[in-house]
Amino acid sequence: MKIIDKVKLDRTESCGSRSPLSIILDVIKKIKECDESVEVLLNDYDWLLSLRYIIQINDMPLKIIEKGKEDTFLKIEVIKECI
Repeated sequence: MKIIDKVKLDRTESCGSRSPLSIILDVIKKIKECDESVEVLLNDYDWLLSLRYIIQINDMPLKIIEKGKEDTFLKIEVIKECI
């Protein structure tokens, strides 16, 4: 799997004009091929639940894999599901 982009989102620094979910969605839109993925570090479990829901209701061919923790952040990899 080739990681094409990485993003780290911290709930204590998430105030601003862009929501964390919109940042994640912008990053995962870069995934075009079956062997591509993006790595996301986040420390708010609600963001992960929201991302799962967005992927599901939009019928996006993506899969989220939890890769454990890095410091206090949950590490996930978002990959394109190909048949």
